[in-house]
Amino acid sequence: MLQTSTTRILQLGVSNFAQGFTWGLEVERHRIGADGYLSAAPYPPMLGQQRANPYIKNDYFNTQSEIITPVANSIGTASHYLAALDYTLRSALAADEYLWPFSLPPCLTATHSELGYADVGPEKMAYYQELGRRYGMEEGLPSGIHVNLAPNKKWTSAIAKAARRDTRQVRDELLLKQAIGFMQYRWLFTYLQGASPVAEANYLTDLPAQPVRSLRNSRQYGYGFASHFKGDYTSVAAYVEKMQAAIAADELIAESAFHEAVRLRHPAGLTALTTHGISHIELRMLDLDPTVTTGIRSDTLLLVQLLAFYFMVAPKLAATELTAATQQNDQVALEHPLATSSQQQAGLDLLAQLQELVITAELPPIYRSVVAQAAEKLCRPQLTLAGRLLPRIQQDSLLAYGLQQARNFQLRAQLNSSPVYRDFQNEPRPSLKKLQQVLFDQYQGLPHLNPQEQSVVS
Repeated sequence: MLQTSTTRILQLGVSNFAQGFTWGLEVERHRIGADGYLSAAPYPPMLGQQRANPYIKNDYFNTQSEIITPVANSIGTASHYLAALDYTLRSALAADEYLWPFSLPPCLTATHSELGYADVGPEKMAYYQELGRRYGMEEGLPSGIHVNLAPNKKWTSAIAKAARRDTRQVRDELLLKQAIGFMQYRWLFTYLQGASPVAEANYLTDLPAQPVRSLRNSRQYGYGFASHFKGDYTSVAAYVEKMQAAIAADELIAESAFHEAVRLRHPAGLTALTTHGISHIELRMLDLDPTVTTGIRSDTLLLVQLLAFYFMVAPKLAATELTAATQQNDQVALEHPLATSSQQQAGLDLLAQLQELVITAELPPIYRSVVAQAAEKLCRPQLTLAGRLLPRIQQDSLLAYGLQQARNFQLRAQLNSSPVYRDFQNEPRPSLKKLQQVLFDQYQGLPHLNPQEQSVVS
């Protein structure tokens, strides 16, 4: 069944699998000072007005920088956009200011008096303040990676045409399958990429007795505002209706307060999902990778892409089983970094299916390597991000390592001779065409001496 579906779908509308999906990356990180605490410096003036800049702005806090890439048609292009914008952000930081490389926040003072909301308009400020009142400001402190992706429209239109079905209905079904699949196997990314084994001073209380894989990805210690609310992924209509009912009942403040690991998205908002269909899905479960400048590696995105394709061609998983999937993810998140995972066999079974998919679809060898690396990490937990961070923990803290990485990444940016884009002050919303010409086409990353930091896609 998988073999037949794979061959049929790949023959429709996709001549280059690398360009079969669209990508948009969002990366949140706190600005810190040389002491490892949140920065006291203002929003970098070189970035213009934080309310207006669509590419580099603040998220919930005035220290919580967020990079938002333009939509790209390949992982390579999205990664290049991210690297260029990361370079721009780093070039704008004050002296002795850095980007904290972990998802959980840096050291905090005992009073948390340094926490301040981002500079936003009155309506959004009222929303931020209500979130803080209901859940506590500290719930907004974790940062992470958001991956927005979808199969390109030419591909889904060709699939619908071949099936003689409505294009929007087919696209919605495929994106729902992907959303449910990523929810079911969220634990795999928690295992492989979990990078919040401990918390720094004055953030969390009653921590586990030992380091874990990802505090941020556990329900008990992380995962943002209104995490009690669970979406309905049985259909687009059910997803929208349940969320609208929750907002009407004041169970949710707004759609943006829904902080599930995967969200169905349309640029025009929640109601547009029912009138125009799903434009893309948003994956929100990835911890920042503290071993790479931008916070995410391209091989992680390759695994995301391969799974997205797998969920398109495999039988649909049951949306009614997501409660069990959440419990599985919680269990994996709170496992010791060197423990054999409770989901090891399930993971190996999935990766065997992915390897079959790579062979059947005749995908480039790099995809086979990505699957093989994931399988090795399932058998050797010391190779996972949390496993590699374990020796770096000193007195229940990753502060020394975090500062070391933050300084190294900042130094790399300072050594880069690429032109720095400085026109956000004069033109806070430059067109993509202009940004392409003056930033993306001009930026060149420094060569990496560490093979693990080399890009695996062009």
